Amino acid sequence: MSHKILVIEDNIEMCQNIASILKLGRYDVLTSNSGKLGIELAQENPPDLILCDIMMPELDGYGVLHILSKDPGTSNIPFIFLTAKTELRDFRAGMNLGADDYITKPFDGLELLNVIELRLKKNDLIKTTFRNTITDIGDFIYKTKQLPNFQKLSDQLRSRVYKKKEFVFVEGEQPKYVYFVDRGLIKTFKSTNEGKELITGLHRNGDFFGFVSLLEDKPTNESALVMKESQVYMIPQQDFLTLIYANKEIARKFISMLASNLYEAENKLLELAYQSVRQRVATVLLKLNNQTDSTNGDHHITVARKDLSGLVGTTTESLNRTLVDFKNEGLIEIFDKSVRIVQHSKLERERN
Repeated sequence: MSHKILVIEDNIEMCQNIASILKLGRYDVLTSNSGKLGIELAQENPPDLILCDIMMPELDGYGVLHILSKDPGTSNIPFIFLTAKTELRDFRAGMNLGADDYITKPFDGLELLNVIELRLKKNDLIKTTFRNTITDIGDFIYKTKQLPNFQKLSDQLRSRVYKKKEFVFVEGEQPKYVYFVDRGLIKTFKSTNEGKELITGLHRNGDFFGFVSLLEDKPTNESALVMKESQVYMIPQQDFLTLIYANKEIARKFISMLASNLYEAENKLLELAYQSVRQRVATVLLKLNNQTDSTNGDHHITVARKDLSGLVGTTTESLNRTLVDFKNEGLIEIFDKSVRIVQHSKLERERN
């Protein structure tokens, strides 16, 4: 399916020439010789991209962009100005309004087609929904690599299988990668001055971790230890920083993949600050129960008591007392190496 492009240009001959070039590039083309008509066409039949002259009578290109940017149906359409003006202030005015690019007249057909192709690729990438799977992440990086400023991204992500009780990194190391868990279970934790562990996260299939230290450009402030054999993919530091800083739109797309981790970290801090131990134990049990693999619906939570207390943010003794209380109330069952939730709805009420 070819992309549809709207050309708004008051010079009829120029408009026809641009349309001819675009048709040779196998694009569907709509044309308008006035800003007002161009707005109507964009709103009635939204195109994939708009090329618009700046200097036009009645309503100039800035006015067209201003109106379309306020309409939810057209605000996300890539917008490229056609202009004979090269003064810096004119470029700045258009970019401040939200223009995506400029093409300065005179231009040749190849230049026009290249600018449009790159802009459409970027827009298609931004509109695509990527899941947190290694296949989709690889697809995202591959497509991003086709854009300007991203050609130096690595061709292939490194991966490694970590055994149980093996460290991925330790507190105080200089960070080199962002890590993605394809399968397995990894805990991150901090060590207190008294030698105790404060668990900062449990990372399972589809989770990123290790990126905060890269953003802060500081040694890692936590360690990562494998709790169950894990396949981990690594995004090199330079690739990560390129994805974050080279382009705002690409950064927003990539950060949305990291957002679940940030959201969980924020929620954990709020829980520690405002919930009782009893509420926090209920919250952690319910969360782990949702993450536990089960073929028959009979979920058993097999996290060690030490790690469970770290997730809750309390001592092992306080955790055990709370678990016994929950057992006596008929909310859970306790086994030698696991816990099973019996009354989900009542446990839900405990955390609220």
